[in-house]
Amino acid sequence: MTLETPSLPDLIRAAIAPAHTAVEQTPFARGMITGTITRADYVVGLAQLGILHRELEAATEAAVGLPAALIPPPRTPAIERDLLALGGDASDAAHPAIADIAQRFHDWAAESPTALLGAIYVLEGSRMGSMVLARSLTRALHVQPQPNRGLDYHIDGIATRPTDWKAFRNRLAEADFSAESQEQIVAAAVEVMDALTTLYSAVPVDATASEAQRLEAVAV
Repeated sequence: MTLETPSLPDLIRAAIAPAHTAVEQTPFARGMITGTITRADYVVGLAQLGILHRELEAATEAAVGLPAALIPPPRTPAIERDLLALGGDASDAAHPAIADIAQRFHDWAAESPTALLGAIYVLEGSRMGSMVLARSLTRALHVQPQPNRGLDYHIDGIATRPTDWKAFRNRLAEADFSAESQEQIVAAAVEVMDALTTLYSAVPVDATASEAQRLEAVAV
């Protein structure tokens, strides 16, 4: 019996699994998942994600040779709209973890462009989780899941998201990358997940306020 060779998306998924679990256990992620995060805490993290996306999009644009079919539309505009609606600041300074991974994006763009696909995989994959977060954040932020209310980052393209994600994974699996390039893509995905874990662990979360919101949610 011949064992099927894992696809590149499967290799990435397996490699980032431990970090994915670690991210979900951070107070920031738990606050979003349970709908207990405060608006102030959420916009701090969102501003950092804005920097992350902006730098990745800039690096991707500067990179040479990336397959156009694997480059998704920019998400920075959605984050900027959300920050405006929620009273956040898009000009916040980058957290060290975000500054470090942003520099890696630009290094990859110059030296090994296909590595950027590892970062793209992570952030595109996070959009599936956003489908759940959109519901819990509606409650936490006291906003409606409609355009320009503060949830565009999570709801943009939500109707076709499962289909879009499956198509992206298929295109990545079918792309003809060398073994070295595949290793670089997988390693880059792990680096991005580790950076997100560090960021999510550092974002200040008002535990007192979150507990009050949790009790309010239970009461409702």
